[in-house]
Amino acid sequence: MTAAKANRVSRWTVEYALKPCAIAGCFVLVALLWTFPLQHIIAYPFVFLFFGAVMGSAWFGGIIAGAVAVVLSSLLIDYFFVPPLFSIFVGKESQSFLAAFIACAIAITVVSSARKRAENAIRSARDELEARVQERTAELVRSNLEIQESERQLRLLTEAIPQQIWRADAAGSIEYCNQHLRDYIGKPMELLRGEAFFHALHPEDEPLFRQAWRMALETGGQFEVEARVRSGDGVYHWFLVRSIPQRAEDGRIARWYGTHIDIEQQHRAQQKLALAQEDLAQLSRSMSLAEMAASIAHELNQPLTAVVTHAYACREWLRCEPANLEKASATAEKIVQESTRASAVVRRVRALFSKEAQVRDLVDINGLIQELARLLRDEAIRREVSIRLLLGEDIPRLEMDPVQIQQVLLNLATNGMDAMMQTAGPRELTIRTRAQGKGEILVAVEDSGPGIAPEIAGRIFEPFFSTKPHGTGMGLAICRSIVEEHDGRLWATNSAQGGAIFQFTLRAQP
Repeated sequence: MTAAKANRVSRWTVEYALKPCAIAGCFVLVALLWTFPLQHIIAYPFVFLFFGAVMGSAWFGGIIAGAVAVVLSSLLIDYFFVPPLFSIFVGKESQSFLAAFIACAIAITVVSSARKRAENAIRSARDELEARVQERTAELVRSNLEIQESERQLRLLTEAIPQQIWRADAAGSIEYCNQHLRDYIGKPMELLRGEAFFHALHPEDEPLFRQAWRMALETGGQFEVEARVRSGDGVYHWFLVRSIPQRAEDGRIARWYGTHIDIEQQHRAQQKLALAQEDLAQLSRSMSLAEMAASIAHELNQPLTAVVTHAYACREWLRCEPANLEKASATAEKIVQESTRASAVVRRVRALFSKEAQVRDLVDINGLIQELARLLRDEAIRREVSIRLLLGEDIPRLEMDPVQIQQVLLNLATNGMDAMMQTAGPRELTIRTRAQGKGEILVAVEDSGPGIAPEIAGRIFEPFFSTKPHGTGMGLAICRSIVEEHDGRLWATNSAQGGAIFQFTLRAQP
């Protein structure tokens, strides 16, 4: 037999033999010793004492100790207290008594050992539960400490980064701003929580900011908008405000993190560039008009002077007595020649400012409009105008001059943005395309301005008629000419919601 088996047999011997017998012997011996003095005081004390011995043995030693106690108690009761005394034989009159005692003792053994096992199981389960609760509590404490440490590290990082950073809860309420943002706004954190943060925005930018923020909260997408934010000294600066959501493990948004990027210098540069472009365009138009006017005046000066001179000479020849008809006729002929020369000069100068050859290419009008929207993006942002494109899906490609058509669209879009400059509400420029008929498309440019006044509706396409203080009145006239050269037509109406709609058609060339 190996040492391991010997140890196991020894352990089982102690656990299931020696220990139960020792416990049962102790309890039975105590019951026996107490029985002798108590039997002179009360009747049959051994019954209760030995029942107690069996119960105690089963409780503390288990069912084996209880069984040993039943055997020992039965033998001792039979020997000392059941006639005939001091004999292991049982009289007939006592057999039922002893059998009842043994049966009750066995029942007590089973019940006591079962109760003990149940109590031990409950105690073990309770101890295990307490251990697990303590373990989970320790884990929770460690997790909270780790979260607090992570938040502390994150806060230190946000305070160290030279950038304006804020945090909002899942509902969009501001709950934290870093030191750089607080220093810029000039208010403590207590005055920036919740909705108070939005009061630092420019009044004109706040509605657009809130609308975009609500949309981001509803869709769970990224948030990006340009807005002016008031500094502590009351000066507004342009910022690019961006925010992204942080999601929990179940996909729900836990909080939002936002940053402010200072684009004041960029905005100023864009405004200066836009003003410079406007000045350059105005100067270019003025120079073109001045050049055309100077050219016409210079070229027409000589033939017109000659016409006047010959007219005076013709009048004098006709006043003579008698009238010199021959010379008057010759002079009149010279007047005709100079007038024809003046007409040729006008045609030549006009040719300098017009394209003699017509350029036609197959063009996708939707692509042309999308390119125009990209070109107008910065100007629209500067004017706080949103451009919406509603482009048809079945638009055919038509032969057209892309430069001229894009110039028409640019002129109409610019006029629409100019018309919305004094509008207090949302400024939206909508460009639509729709196929109608065979080989014909309809293009509409709609603004949300005040619309076209009835008293000027019939004159807006007239040359040199303009409602702008510094306008030349040639833009819409030129647009109509370009559209008509493409076998289309251009007209304007007022929208039912307010604003003007300029529409024109283009069709395929035969």
